[in-house]
Amino acid sequence: MNLSHIHSGAPQGGSPRLFGLLDRWPAILLVCLIAIAPLLVVGIAPLTDLYGHLGRYAVQTELAQRPGLQPYFTYDWKLIGNLGGDILVEVLHPLLGLEGSVRATVMITQLLGALGLLLVSREVHGRVTPFAVAAIPMIYGFPFNYGFINYALSMALALLAYAAWLRIRKQGREGAAALWLAVSGAAIWVAHTYGWAFLGLLAGSTMLAEVWTARMHPVRAVLRILAACWPLLLPVIPMVIWRAESSGAAMSGWAWQFKLNWAMSPLRTYWRDFDIGSVVAVLVLLLWALFSRTVKFERGTGIAALLCLAFFIALPFRVFGSAFADMRLLPYALAIALVAIAPQRTNAKALLVASGLALAFFGVRMASTTQAYINQDRIVQAALPAVERMPEGARVVFLSVKPCRTRWALAPLDHLSGAAMARKSAFVNDQWQQPGVNPLKVSYPAAEPFVRDPSHLVVREDCKESRNRPRLSTALRRLPRGVFTHIWIVGDYPKDMRAPEGYEAVPGAGKGLLFAAKPAS
Repeated sequence: MNLSHIHSGAPQGGSPRLFGLLDRWPAILLVCLIAIAPLLVVGIAPLTDLYGHLGRYAVQTELAQRPGLQPYFTYDWKLIGNLGGDILVEVLHPLLGLEGSVRATVMITQLLGALGLLLVSREVHGRVTPFAVAAIPMIYGFPFNYGFINYALSMALALLAYAAWLRIRKQGREGAAALWLAVSGAAIWVAHTYGWAFLGLLAGSTMLAEVWTARMHPVRAVLRILAACWPLLLPVIPMVIWRAESSGAAMSGWAWQFKLNWAMSPLRTYWRDFDIGSVVAVLVLLLWALFSRTVKFERGTGIAALLCLAFFIALPFRVFGSAFADMRLLPYALAIALVAIAPQRTNAKALLVASGLALAFFGVRMASTTQAYINQDRIVQAALPAVERMPEGARVVFLSVKPCRTRWALAPLDHLSGAAMARKSAFVNDQWQQPGVNPLKVSYPAAEPFVRDPSHLVVREDCKESRNRPRLSTALRRLPRGVFTHIWIVGDYPKDMRAPEGYEAVPGAGKGLLFAAKPAS
């Protein structure tokens, strides 16, 4: 494998001028601005889980002013490794309000992610390479499109912390580097545990590359790596306490079917063939770099990419109760692999062509993601009028009707009822409720089992039922009587559906069905 430690400075055999443009701050800022273009054309980004987070943030920031939410929800701050977006929303809320702070949090997350990739490239290679720019679309991969904001923010912070750590170590300040890992690692752990682990993987890979290059004795090598990276172990104690208090700490769900599905899905956004083709293009570029004489892989980041890939293969679907544990890593494995590509001969025609294709890939993926978000947002906006037809403090059972087979484009409506929480202080039944996942608590015993996620997910009448996804008619039949003021149905619902017993249709509800309970006779 063509892994080689590359020092900063001009590439061998050519002038750095051809690559110098990307190193200037105006160019870096322009690239970062293009990187958040998909978020500038929509309001709340149409990510699967984001509207659900919006509802939780309403409880977090405004519960004292929302009597409609107070009987059902509480939010108790505690030290857990999953608070990144919550903290950022809390800070921004006084300035931007609820929805403004959520929108800004998502933008900041992606802006920092793009900047982190570029700065890592500059620290590793001495310049921002076109291949680092091509890595930016990976931050719009499957995990982000699912709405894993805390996770994406922690990974962005890990990239920035890693770039700063590399800079400090280049200055020969080993003590300051250790202190930086201790402080930044603890802060990133609070944002999300994965980001902390990712920073450890990056730093550990760099140290492994150093001792490898120096051909150290194995014992000395291990001691050297531990001496540099041990400050990252500080969050282990609160993490053990957190997980000891949490349920669902099991690891489960390893299956080749999952791995094959995720292997095709690092850029899963909207168009199946285009998204898979984009992944193939990245793999072709990496294969070319692996055997090319005009570029090499920097050893530290190259090892990090391989370790990310190894953990993707080894991890099961669910870790500590969190789903999609393995899927989250693959986009970042590809991103770090692209950042690891180090130009050696800038006058080589093959390198110029590959660089042009890398920049084109970035532009095309940003444009396609922008259009995909516009398309998804139209679906969201078509269903949102139902919220305006609800009274303040409504008690809403929300049902998202799923197709029998999962579609490629992620479902933007699955947690849309969070908008009713945010805009109408309504009770809805889609909030996540699992100890250790977030500080939100839901309590509405009379509404059981329609109280929490996944009680809102149902399937069409022609689908096979499962434990978590009954048919729509089954769910309606199980609804407790006299508890909910409204039934809100979106997705693949029957177009000729009649109002359930005891309810009547509410006109003007947009693309969806809204039923209100009839007044008691």
